Amino acid sequence: MKALDTIARYLFFMIILDFTLEALDQIHRIYEAEESFEIISLLVSGKLTFTLLTMQVTVGTIIPLITLAVLQLYKPAERIRKTIYLVTGLLILVGIFFMRWNVVVGGQLFSKSFYGFTSFKLGLVGSEGMLMGAVWLILPFLILTVMLWLFPPWKMEETEL
Repeated sequence: MKALDTIARYLFFMIILDFTLEALDQIHRIYEAEESFEIISLLVSGKLTFTLLTMQVTVGTIIPLITLAVLQLYKPAERIRKTIYLVTGLLILVGIFFMRWNVVVGGQLFSKSFYGFTSFKLGLVGSEGMLMGAVWLILPFLILTVMLWLFPPWKMEETEL
């Protein structure tokens, strides 16, 4: 449990660093206000509002940051802390997914000439479809299952015949 608490403390400081760097990036973009700033501000206030502000910033950064800050001050029972650490880790992964979504899909939504938006439709099949995304999401767990079956990290009990 001591190792989990230490990892959570490091994670807390890394989230602070990440949030600070993202905020500085946004401040720098606002200060520079290049030709792409207008289209990016339209995307943030329009098509990417939910994925950026709600999912990436709120769910993926602010909620885990507050949760880990509270756990630095108050130490509930071990079982409760383990559950909170699990949920916090999953929320951070959701935030990372939506950060990547915003970079990739957000980059595809505006034209390179800055004269408007393009459309992006997530298909079901194909190399960039939801089905292939699900395959890539499940594949590491399948590989882990096979590796654990082949090379179990726990001690096997011997049975008498």
